[in-house]
Amino acid sequence: MRISTVTFLAVVAFAGCATVQVSQDYDPNADMSRFGTWQWRDPVQDATGDIRIDNPLLDKRIRHAVEAHLASRNISPSQGQSDLYLTYHLAIEQKIQSDTYYSTMGVGSYYHPWYGGVGTETRIRQYDESRLTIDIYSAGTSALMWRGVGVFRLRNHKTPGEAAEEIRKIVDMILSQFPPGGQP
Repeated sequence: MRISTVTFLAVVAFAGCATVQVSQDYDPNADMSRFGTWQWRDPVQDATGDIRIDNPLLDKRIRHAVEAHLASRNISPSQGQSDLYLTYHLAIEQKIQSDTYYSTMGVGSYYHPWYGGVGTETRIRQYDESRLTIDIYSAGTSALMWRGVGVFRLRNHKTPGEAAEEIRKIVDMILSQFPPGGQP
């Protein structure tokens, strides 16, 4: 009984690590029906002082994933006049998670029937939560039209290819919400 409970908790914990929570916000009055070109609003993300974020390799992975996603939707990069301007912002925050589970259960004996109870264990873990925000601005008005956010746990990767693949999946999940409401 105890082994199956521990196994179940481990599976749930690992499954929770792999999830990305995405959300969006947008201007309902913005016309998102016609766009075909885009460009980066800023050449690089502003420095944060955190070497995990201020990483040119990570910047390149995020930008490449955004470019690939938009290209798959026939939205082309432009050096001149564009329909959209894009920016992204990555933030990392330390979080604490606690899990309490019942580890033992006992009952009293013949001579001490009032003894018994349930033993619990609480484990506290610290982890890094990442928040990738992608903003899309109207080139004509410079007003923010759409914002997509992906929240996920920061993980270490064995290879650059694994890191690039995870970033691509996260960016795809965020940008799959654009444009909102099933517009083209």
